Amino acid sequence: MNAQKAKFTWHYYLMAFGALMAMLAATLSAWGGVVSALGFAVISHPAIRFAGVGRFVFLIIFAVLYVFAFPDPSVVKSMMASDVAHS
Repeated sequence: MNAQKAKFTWHYYLMAFGALMAMLAATLSAWGGVVSALGFAVISHPAIRFAGVGRFVFLIIFAVLYVFAFPDPSVVKSMMASDVAHS
C-alpha cells in the first residue's frame, strides 16, 4: 500500500497526443501518419532513457513526417464523398 506513485510528467501528455494523432491518421488511411504518430508516442515514453536534445529532435522529425503523411485535401474530399454515397 505504501508503494511510490509514478510521477505524472509531460511524457504522458505527449504519449496521449501521439495516440490521438495515430487515430486521426487511421481514419484517413494515412498509414505513414499512423507509423510516425506511434513513433512519436514511443519516443515520448518516460521509461526510454533517451533524454536531452536528441529526444526533442526525434519528436520534431516525427511531427514533420506526420504532417506530410496525409493525402491532398482533394483526395480526402473524394474519400468522404464516396463514403457518404455508399451509406
